[in-house]
Amino acid sequence: MRIFLVGVAFVSSSVLAVAQDSALRLHALFGDHMVLPQQSKVLLRGRCKPGASIAVTVPWEDATLDGKAGADGRFAVPMATPGAAGPFEIVIAAGGESKTLHDVLVGDVWLGSGQSNMEWKCGWLAGSEKDIAAASHPTMRLFTVRQRTAAMPVEDVVGEWQVCTPATVKEFSATAYFFGRSLQAVRKEPLGLVVSAWGGTICEAWTSDGGLKDFPEFAGAIQDIQRTVADTRSFAERAAPWWQALADKDPRTAGHRPETMEFDDSTWAEVDMPHNWSQGKLAKFDGVGWYRTKVAVPDAWAGKDLTLSLGAIDDLDTVWFGGERIGGTEEPGHWNEARHYTIPGRLVRGGDVVLAVRVIDTAGGGGFISDAETLRIAPVQGEGGGIGLAKKWRFVAGAAMSALPAMPRESSNDPNQPTVLWNGMIAPLVPFPFKGALWYQGESNRERAEQYGRLFPAMIRDWRRAFASELPFYFVQIAPYGYGGDKGELFDLRIAQTRALGPNTGMAVTTDIGDPRDIHPRDKQSVGHRLALQALKHTYGQSGIDADAPQPIQVKREGKAVRITFANAANGMRAGKDGPHHFELQGADGVFVPAVGKVDGSSVVLEAAGVAEPRGVRYCFVATAMADLWNGIGIPPGPFAVKVE
Repeated sequence: MRIFLVGVAFVSSSVLAVAQDSALRLHALFGDHMVLPQQSKVLLRGRCKPGASIAVTVPWEDATLDGKAGADGRFAVPMATPGAAGPFEIVIAAGGESKTLHDVLVGDVWLGSGQSNMEWKCGWLAGSEKDIAAASHPTMRLFTVRQRTAAMPVEDVVGEWQVCTPATVKEFSATAYFFGRSLQAVRKEPLGLVVSAWGGTICEAWTSDGGLKDFPEFAGAIQDIQRTVADTRSFAERAAPWWQALADKDPRTAGHRPETMEFDDSTWAEVDMPHNWSQGKLAKFDGVGWYRTKVAVPDAWAGKDLTLSLGAIDDLDTVWFGGERIGGTEEPGHWNEARHYTIPGRLVRGGDVVLAVRVIDTAGGGGFISDAETLRIAPVQGEGGGIGLAKKWRFVAGAAMSALPAMPRESSNDPNQPTVLWNGMIAPLVPFPFKGALWYQGESNRERAEQYGRLFPAMIRDWRRAFASELPFYFVQIAPYGYGGDKGELFDLRIAQTRALGPNTGMAVTTDIGDPRDIHPRDKQSVGHRLALQALKHTYGQSGIDADAPQPIQVKREGKAVRITFANAANGMRAGKDGPHHFELQGADGVFVPAVGKVDGSSVVLEAAGVAEPRGVRYCFVATAMADLWNGIGIPPGPFAVKVE
């Protein structure tokens, strides 16, 4: 018998309520169907009766692994794992109790994180039915970390391992799944995928306070967040003055009641629902929006409870039916959660009834952000499909956030604060030995490209320090999208992303697979595959794998023309019909002019009317530019700007 007396410094938290009884509890990552990292030292963590002896039985060891719980009941027993194998059962005994982990595999485990394009589920992808139906992978296991912020690091997450099936993959990250599918097709070993992501979030939220020490601009916010631990007032108590200011300053409520049946909304604009602010004139508006519509309630519904489904609303909402408030989501941090409210039968009568919704966008995108079919009203007890609400509603903008006092921060809800997602969703995973990390984020930092060029590499270093390894880090360069009023911010952000490239990093370029009309491009299959190519080549050293995007290595003038020669183009470059497009040449006057290009082996030759002495070249500068240039394996170059030699 080998004895381990283990002292591990667990992170503590007043935000996460950890059970203080003596029951044997394991960290959420240790459960049925899990994948243990192969050929690693894994700390099996949990809680039990303080001071209890721990005995762990694993089938690949002849002896029991022993440890001892601390005075607070925490324990961590090291396990040296074998190569890829399984399934196994692991038995943990402590303080007279025991738990058996069933169907445990040993393989590699990858961590996926970022904002909505990492969170985006397979079931949300139009046309993904065949992919979902074929997603039976018994040795691939999926784990989604429940979203949570915290003012200080917490010690555990909420989630559970699931075997990859059509039913489970439907609710799992599409980017992570398609990465895993491509990886396992080559590796043919057990694979675990852990996704800890939150849509619409900023890079600094995923970075620890230590990782942000070189960014004094975040110091005040971090101190404010940590002070909230000592503030025992509820968010509602702290926010009450803000709601009063809204009532006083919003022109649509000051002296008016737009939620009532009698209110005249004839001067309001008509909008098609769902009404997503990021796709129109409200793209840069943060503030209040009012919506009204009439619902023709069938006489048969009178007196019956109804369910009102509005889909996800960014960020806050309050809902009235027939002039009476029937629900609302009025704390920050729930922008991507579907709204379902019950309308009590006492309010339901046959005929036209006004439905009013107040939406408050605190920052970033706003409005109704789900698909049309999610907007519906129906009896709670069924009785058919109900009534669809995806039609024209009346809308008017109210007060801007800039006209209101700052909304109080809620450390347990608002994800767009420095450190809070690190504390709540990454720190509790440490020190699990992930094989590598996948990252898809940047849209929410788009207007701070210079800072992001320093911040993102700092975050990678921060994670590597925490996990005590040179964690391979593969990330997605964000895709083309028509951000309202973009003047090069997307270009600058994508250039900033490339500054994170270094040892054990790689970038999946997506200039050809975006959607200028949708910030959530649907081709996650290609994204996942390109990330898998990075891992296969750079982490696993798989022979015969090409993974990297073309990069300009020489830019030379040839008379009035410019020749750009690319690296990572051993099989030559190729272009779409009449392409490649989206190149510009800079003349002696400093002005960039659209260029005409042609492919010549691993080079592209460019000319531009009126540019006799080219000084520079840039590629895919416009936010909506969809690349039509690839290397021999179908990977496009990312946006770039270079001088002419």
